[in-house]
Amino acid sequence: MNYIVQPGDTLYSIANRYGVTVQALLQANNMSAPGNLFAGQTIFIPRPPGPFPPGPFPPGPGPGPGRQLEQRVTRLEAETERLQRRLQRTDNELDRLEQRVNRLEDRVRRLEGR
Repeated sequence: MNYIVQPGDTLYSIANRYGVTVQALLQANNMSAPGNLFAGQTIFIPRPPGPFPPGPFPPGPGPGPGRQLEQRVTRLEAETERLQRRLQRTDNELDRLEQRVNRLEDRVRRLEGR
C-alpha cells in the first residue's frame, strides 16, 4: 500500500503504525537512511509478516517491563541518531551559507573600493 508522509512522520512512527520494521520500509523504498524522509513523499508500506505457525510450545508471555524499556531505548537511540544526522546536515548548510556570505561581502567591498 502507498502512504503519503505527513509532517512529523518518521520511519519509526510509520513502521510502528503499520506493524512493519524500519528495515522493511527502507528496503521496500530503496532508501539508505531513515533521515531521507520528507513530508509529501509517497512511500510503499509492505505487508506485515503474517502470524507465525504454531510451534510445539505455547506462546510465552508478552514483553515485560524490561523488554518495553529496551524497545523504548532502541527507539530513542534511533531518533537521536536521525536528529544528529539532520543537525549535521543543517550545520554543513550553515557553513556553506556563511562562506557564500563572506565571499559576497568581499566582492561588495572590492566594488565599493573602485
